[in-house]
Amino acid sequence: MKAQKIYLKDYQKPDFEILSTDLTFDLQEDFCRVLQKSSYSKTNLAALELWLDGEEQELKRVSINGQEILPQNYELNERGLKLKNLPAQFELEIESLCKPQLNTALEGLYKSSGIFCTQCEAQGFRRITYFMDRPDVMTKYTVHIQAEKSKYPVLLSNGDRIGTKDLGSGRHQVSWQDPFKKPCYLFALVAGDLGVLKDKFVTHSGKSVSLEIYSPHGTQDRCGHAMDSLKKSMKWDEDRFGLEYDLSTYMILAVDDFNMGAMENKGLNIFNSKLVFAQPETATDSDYFNIESVIGHEYFHNWTGNRITCRDWFHLSLKEGLTVFRDQEFSMDMSSREMVRIENVADLRAGQFAEDAGPNSHPIRPESCYAVDNFYTSTIYEKGAEVIRMMQTLVGRPGFRKGMDLYFKRHDGQAVIIEDFAKAISDANDQDWTQFKLWYSQAGTPQVSVSESYHQSSKTYTLRLKQSYPQRPGEEPKKPFHIPLVFGLMSRSQAREIPTESQDGISQNSENQKIIHLKEEEQIFEFSGIQEKPILSINRQFSAPIHLDFDAPRADLEFLMAHDTDSFNRWESAQKILIEEFKEVLKDPGHTLSPSFLTALRKILSNQDLNEEFRSSFLHLPDDSYLSQLVDSFDGAQFLAARISLERQIAQGLETELLDIYKSLHGQNLQSRDPKDFGRRKLKNSALSLLAELPAHQDLVRKQFEQSKIMTDEICGFALMIDQTGAERDFAIAEFHKRWKNETLVLNKWFACMALSRNPETFQTVVAMSKHPDFQIKNPNRVYSLLRNFGDNLVRFHDPNQDTYRFLADKIIEIDQINPQVATRVAGGFDFWKKLNESQKQKAHHELERLLKSGLSKNTYEIVSKQLQ
Repeated sequence: MKAQKIYLKDYQKPDFEILSTDLTFDLQEDFCRVLQKSSYSKTNLAALELWLDGEEQELKRVSINGQEILPQNYELNERGLKLKNLPAQFELEIESLCKPQLNTALEGLYKSSGIFCTQCEAQGFRRITYFMDRPDVMTKYTVHIQAEKSKYPVLLSNGDRIGTKDLGSGRHQVSWQDPFKKPCYLFALVAGDLGVLKDKFVTHSGKSVSLEIYSPHGTQDRCGHAMDSLKKSMKWDEDRFGLEYDLSTYMILAVDDFNMGAMENKGLNIFNSKLVFAQPETATDSDYFNIESVIGHEYFHNWTGNRITCRDWFHLSLKEGLTVFRDQEFSMDMSSREMVRIENVADLRAGQFAEDAGPNSHPIRPESCYAVDNFYTSTIYEKGAEVIRMMQTLVGRPGFRKGMDLYFKRHDGQAVIIEDFAKAISDANDQDWTQFKLWYSQAGTPQVSVSESYHQSSKTYTLRLKQSYPQRPGEEPKKPFHIPLVFGLMSRSQAREIPTESQDGISQNSENQKIIHLKEEEQIFEFSGIQEKPILSINRQFSAPIHLDFDAPRADLEFLMAHDTDSFNRWESAQKILIEEFKEVLKDPGHTLSPSFLTALRKILSNQDLNEEFRSSFLHLPDDSYLSQLVDSFDGAQFLAARISLERQIAQGLETELLDIYKSLHGQNLQSRDPKDFGRRKLKNSALSLLAELPAHQDLVRKQFEQSKIMTDEICGFALMIDQTGAERDFAIAEFHKRWKNETLVLNKWFACMALSRNPETFQTVVAMSKHPDFQIKNPNRVYSLLRNFGDNLVRFHDPNQDTYRFLADKIIEIDQINPQVATRVAGGFDFWKKLNESQKQKAHHELERLLKSGLSKNTYEIVSKQLQ
C-alpha cells in the first residue's frame, strides 16, 4: 500500500470519548487473547460512525450493549475497524488475538528474552486491540493480566495493584487500576520472571512512595545508581517546580530489546537496559551521567507529558522539548552547570544543526508526515528544549516558574498544543510572544551577522545585527525571529565587564543577564559612555540556537578565553579559534598552529581555579558533523588529515603539561561517582587522547587498556588502540571481546568503537562485524551500535574508495522488514550525501533510488524520499 501523507491542518476533534476501559490479557505461549470492554459516549451527536485503529491482530468478536454486532454495521481492513449506526452512549466489547512472539517491530505487545512487554508510543496500542489510538482520547484503565505463574510470576501494569487471583491449572491473574485518565500511548504491560530492587521515597507532603526497579534475576546489583537517580529526580522536581508524585508506586522495567532509550508510561516506565544498569567495571562515567539524566527525563514526564499531554503528534515537542529542558536543568543542578551546557550545545550543533541543514529539516511543530514515528528527532527534542530555554531567559527563572504553575493550573488532565504552553508562560509574565512563537513553525537555523564600530571621540560603541534564514525551494518566505541574545561588553584594560545603560530593545532578567532582543532583519544598538573599545561577548550561554557570524579579532577571542565572565563563551572563543585553524589546515596542510593560541591553552590548563572537566573541554575540536556544516563541500580524507594535524600540534606544543596532567590524575579515586571525579578522569583521558598522536607515548595507551580497572579508562584505551594499524589494533579487538563476550552492554561499546574508528580498515571491520555471531540484527542496540554509528562516521562511511553505500542500503532493506523504526534511524546515514563530490553523489543517489524502489515501510520511505528531493 502506498504511503499516505497526513497533515496537521486536517486535525479534527474526536466524535467520541471513552469513559472507561477494562482490558483482560490472556497470555499464552503462541498468542495473546485480548478482551476489551469500553464505555463510549458521543461528543458529536450527529456522528454515526466510529473508527478504531487496529493492526497485526485477528478480530474474533464485537458486541455493543451485549449484542453481537451485525455484519452490515461494521467494516474491517488491515488498518482498523469501522463501526456504524451507533447510539449516543454504548458499551463496546471486542475480543481479538495478537502474536507477541512474532512481533519483531517491538511495537505494541511483544515478547523478548522470555519477557512480555509493551511499547505503545506513538501508535503501538493499535497492535494490541482495536481502539481510538490518538493522544487526545484519554480514559481510565482497569487491566487484568493472566499468565502461567511459574514462567511469569511478575505481572505489571499502570497505576495501583487492586487484586490477585489464582486461576487454577498453574495460572494466575493480577489486576491493576490507574486512577488517572491517560491516552493509550501511555499504557504499559509487563509479564516475566524478574528480580526487583526496592526502595521508597517520602514526598514533601509525607506520602510514602514504593520504588521498584524490575530486571532479570542477578542484575539487581547494577540498578543501584538508577534507583539513586530516581530519588534525586523526585526530590528535584518538588524543589524546583513544586511537583509531587501522584501514585503510591513507581516502577521501572529494564529490558535489552527496546527501540528507544526509555518510555514514560504512567507509573510503569520501560527502559532500555543500557540506561539502567551500571557498575564501574562495565559502565563509563558517561553512562552514569546518561542514566541519571534519562531516569530524570522519564520521571519528569509524569507531569509534562502524562498529566498534561499533547493533543496530536504534530505537537510532540509540547512534552518532549519541555521535558528535555527539565532534564537538562536537573543535570546542571546535579553536576556542573557550565559543562552540561557546553555538552548540550556541542550535541545540538552536531545533531540538530546537521538535521536543520539536511534533507529532513522540519519545524519543531511539523505540518505533515508519512509516519508519526519519524517525529522523534533532534529538532523536536533538543531544539524544542532550546526554545523553552529562551523562554526562561526572557522571563527569568522566577517568571518561568510562575508560568509553569499557571500551565499546570489551566491544563492538568488535558491534551493540549504547544501554543497553550507558550501562552501560559507569556500570560503569567504579561508578555506578547506572537513573534517569538515563529520558532515553532519555521524550520532551519537562523544566522546572525555581527558588525561593530567604536568612536573614540564620542565614546560610542555601535553594534549592528542582521538575521538571515535558510530558504528551501517552494518554502514560504521566513519572517524575522525574535532572537534573545545575552551579551556583555568586556574591558580589555581592566579585564572586567563594562556597565551599560538600558535602551530600547535591551532588557535585563532576574538573573541580571542583559538581553538584546533582535526582532527585525537588521537592528542597530548604540552604547554611550564607553571609555575604550570594548570586547563583545554575545550569545552567552548560547541563549539562542543560531549560527553566529562574527569575525572577531584573534586577540579578542584569546582575551575572552582568559577573562570572559561567561564560562560558556570562554569555551566558545576557543572553539572559534580551533575552527579558524581547522579551515586554514584544510586550505594549507602545512599550516602551523598559532603560538599565541597554544599559550592561551596552556594558561587554561594550568588554571587551578577552573574545574578539570571545564579545562578538558578546551582540548577538543568540534565534531566532524558540525565542522562539515561550515564548509561548502566535504572531503573525508582532508577532514581527517586536518583534524590529526591540529591534534598533533596541540600535543606537541603542550606535551609537558599533558603528561603532567595524565600522571597526576591517572588511577585516582577510581570507584568514585562524584561528578568532580568524572571531570578529573575526563581531563586525564583527554590528555591521553592527544598524547596518543605522538609515537613516544603509545605505550601509555596500551598500558591503560591492559591495566584499567574501570570501563571509563578501558574504553578510552581501546578506542585509541583501534585507531592504530596493524598488530596493536588486532590485539585490542580480540582482547576486548575475550574479556567482555558475556556482557551484552559492554559488547555494544565494542561494536560502536569499531564503527566510529578513524582507521582506514573501518569499513572492512564493520562488514565482518555484521556477520559476527554476537551481532543480532533484531536487537536495536546492536544495530545502532554498529550500523547507525557507521553511518554517522562521516570520514569512513563516505570513503570514495569503498562500496559503503551499497552495504548500508542492503542492511536498511533487511532491517526494514524486521523493524521499520530501527531502519529509519539507520537510513539517516544518507542525510549528508549532497555535500560530497559528484562521483560520490552519484553513488549515494543510485542507492537511495534503489532503496525507494525496494518496497519500504512508510517510516523509512519518508526519510529516503526526502533525501532524494
